[in-house]
Amino acid sequence: MRKFKGSNVLTLAGAGAVAAGTLALVASCGGGGGGGDSAPVETAATIDSAGVATAIADFEGIVGICQDSTTGAMRAGRKLGAAVMVHEGIKLSTRAMPPMTKTRLALSGTPPPDQLGDCGGKFGYRNYSHVNGVTTATLAFENYCMTDTDTGEQQRINGKIAFVNTATPTAGGPITTQLVADTSEPVTLVVQDAGGAQLSSQTLSFSGFKMVVGVPGGTPTAAKPDVMSMTDMTVKSSDTGKTYRQSNYVLRQYETPAGNVERTMSGRGYRSNGSYYDIATTQPMVEDADGDLVSGVITFTGANGTTAVATLVPGPTPQATLTVNGVPVTAVPACVR
Repeated sequence: MRKFKGSNVLTLAGAGAVAAGTLALVASCGGGGGGGDSAPVETAATIDSAGVATAIADFEGIVGICQDSTTGAMRAGRKLGAAVMVHEGIKLSTRAMPPMTKTRLALSGTPPPDQLGDCGGKFGYRNYSHVNGVTTATLAFENYCMTDTDTGEQQRINGKIAFVNTATPTAGGPITTQLVADTSEPVTLVVQDAGGAQLSSQTLSFSGFKMVVGVPGGTPTAAKPDVMSMTDMTVKSSDTGKTYRQSNYVLRQYETPAGNVERTMSGRGYRSNGSYYDIATTQPMVEDADGDLVSGVITFTGANGTTAVATLVPGPTPQATLTVNGVPVTAVPACVR
């Protein structure tokens, strides 16, 4: 994915982001479905090749679905996955560095200053309160804008994430132990080209996000992993008019003695017509100390035992190969090696 200035604020990186993007991609497995306001009837989805082909077209750029090869290159994507917006909003709420840092300094008694976008707007903390290590605030994106340094494309973000960050005071500063958050105002992300024409638009809302730190101030282990859960998350694509949903999402992560990060996940995804499929890591997602993907398999199970299996491709690029009911998906670019 192209680098944007300020990518420490919003970036697509790591196996967790790949997993979230893959969830979104397979969200329309089985095809069909509109984005109307009436609640669709929930039934088990049938996962088939036609639906996955539609999903790949709908979600190009969130995660690269590729065919394994030693040649070729992935197309650069222009979209930023909604789940990644959640991830980065949460990271700003905890002031944490990458997930496996050994010191999780939380927000303190003084709110951080607003951060200005390189092409306009800002984000900052509103309604800020900090008492005995517990910070209550709203992270507000106010037309916050970033510029793609290669193409001149711009991402503009608006919306609000309300959160409570619980921390333990220490001599070196408060250490995060738990975070809960919800969107108090849906988060929208619009991508425009260098001339100002809109390329894509997504709107995100979520509820019941909770992060529990396995080893506050230390490194999470297999016995005491970091656990992140989400009761409900909905994203609407203005490009397609479709609305997708994920529920009861749980991600566990910890560091191995070798220094790798391992993640497992589970949950339920919904297509825009209301049909659902279940998600589970059938092989843990592994990321090395440099942040490169090492391995991982995510299985999506629908009606009558139908499945899609995403196998992460080792390397720094967020990508995966995909099979549908045992048949490889090949009408996609070659994987980057």
